[in-house]
Amino acid sequence: MTNVPVVSPLGTPTEHDNLKGVDRLRQKFRPALLYVVSLVEFINIVNGSSVAVAILPIAQDLKFSVTEVLWIINAYTITFAGLLLFSGRLGDLIGHRRMFMFGLFWFALWALVVSFSTFPIMFILSRALQGMGAASTIPTAMALIATNYPAGPERTKALSIYGAFGGLGAVTGLLLAGGLIASLGWQWIFRISAIAAFVLLVLSYFTIPLTPPKDEKPKVDFLGAITATLGVTGIVYYIATGVDYGWGSAKTIPIFVVALVLIGSFVLIESRVQTPLMPLRVWKVKSFTTSVVLAFVSMAKSQGSIYYANMVFQEVYQWNALQTALGFLVHALLAIVVFGALGRILPRMPLKPLIMAGFLLRCVTALMFSFVTEHTSYFALPFPAFIIHIFGIGLSHLPIQITAVRDAENEDQGLVGALYNTGLQLGAPFGIAILNVIVISTNGNAGADSVRGGPALMKGFRNAFYAMVAMGLFGFFLALVILPWDKPVRPAMKKNYKEEAELAELERGLNELGRINGAPGDGEKDVVLGVEESAVATGACESDASTICSIDKLGKLRIDFEQHII
Repeated sequence: MTNVPVVSPLGTPTEHDNLKGVDRLRQKFRPALLYVVSLVEFINIVNGSSVAVAILPIAQDLKFSVTEVLWIINAYTITFAGLLLFSGRLGDLIGHRRMFMFGLFWFALWALVVSFSTFPIMFILSRALQGMGAASTIPTAMALIATNYPAGPERTKALSIYGAFGGLGAVTGLLLAGGLIASLGWQWIFRISAIAAFVLLVLSYFTIPLTPPKDEKPKVDFLGAITATLGVTGIVYYIATGVDYGWGSAKTIPIFVVALVLIGSFVLIESRVQTPLMPLRVWKVKSFTTSVVLAFVSMAKSQGSIYYANMVFQEVYQWNALQTALGFLVHALLAIVVFGALGRILPRMPLKPLIMAGFLLRCVTALMFSFVTEHTSYFALPFPAFIIHIFGIGLSHLPIQITAVRDAENEDQGLVGALYNTGLQLGAPFGIAILNVIVISTNGNAGADSVRGGPALMKGFRNAFYAMVAMGLFGFFLALVILPWDKPVRPAMKKNYKEEAELAELERGLNELGRINGAPGDGEKDVVLGVEESAVATGACESDASTICSIDKLGKLRIDFEQHII
């Protein structure tokens, strides 16, 4: 039986038929939500790692001065890390879907502008604005996964897939940059990112479900937002520029001191305001707090490993960009297999021993690279080291991410994702900065005895790899001592997982109904509700494809579930 179309009093068709068609598309494409948000994470990381390889050609083409070169990376990193907390919490307040799509549009727009840069200032400003878009998408992407997949094996598997895309993006960026720099030019790194982001923006419209508007207008803690953003930005600036300007330089120390004062003020503000940007209760969860610290250490080591493996290929082996990219190929291809397998295994495994094993494997990788010389065959050390490294990343980084978000409430998922990613973004420049200090202190920075380039640089690189071993051991002992022993499945979920999954589907159905029965005047929700009665009265509920037609069935499911839990 077909639904009877609703007609307005004037005899003209309402907008309901069109809206119903969009709803059907969203329902049909909902399984693709995970892959849309994961691809956005993939594009963000591909873009970042590609730029790291393209620093030299960008600087040469746009005539960057020596002091301006570091801003090719830092302009993006500072705005990205500085706005993560505010963007993540804002997504909790105004809607993750809205924040995610805005950030994706903003990222794509400024990626396109960056590709047409003709002088350094244009590139730096555009890159900084692009980082603002990334700050809006990453924490809300994690929140969309957490709020659309019920806690337990389903959410764990979804977060594993999401993390796998991120890990794959880091190495894919190196491969992509090598190929593009050797052929079309560095500009196409940003143009491809922009095109992909615009395509994903369209897909996100159809795959991310709408949620009903909040009854009350969200209150934003602007004072907390300002102090947090400026404080984190100042700390990232200090870490990122300390190597070049000096840790005790007048250009860095005052900013660092002000940043610490702002962070202290932020914590004080959050403990007193009624609607804090960062409710301090999230830090009371031991597994979350430990995960943020582990994420910091993990990213510091990861960035160091990839960066100095790249330097070994280019300086010690004297490879060009394309050869270097091919050297990372095994890492990228194996990531697809390993991360895909882990997505199926992790929901059934305790995470703490996996994290510890992952850190130890990454220590082995760093130790193997420390023995490389210009005469060492690629297949003797770097090749097997990459194989071990990808297993280490999968066993440590993915479980850390799952542990960070699994116990948070839905209303805090954007905030938790933001704090977790802030730990990552602080760890990345910190790791590179510390390792650069070690390399420079070993090889020298000026004078007749300093090493300028070539295989002789391996002396400093070797000490950097030793430092990475120390980082890995620190992560191992931190996980051993502090991280709780538990599985990613809550005890209640083992018994009632199916029922809660069905209830989650019910909630999504009720959200859709709430969207249709929304406040008048909203273009997406101002619909004639007579269709509900019409559909039921005419027996149009034979199909479960319509949210409205399923409401009676879903209502009974809610009652059955609640009785079962009680």
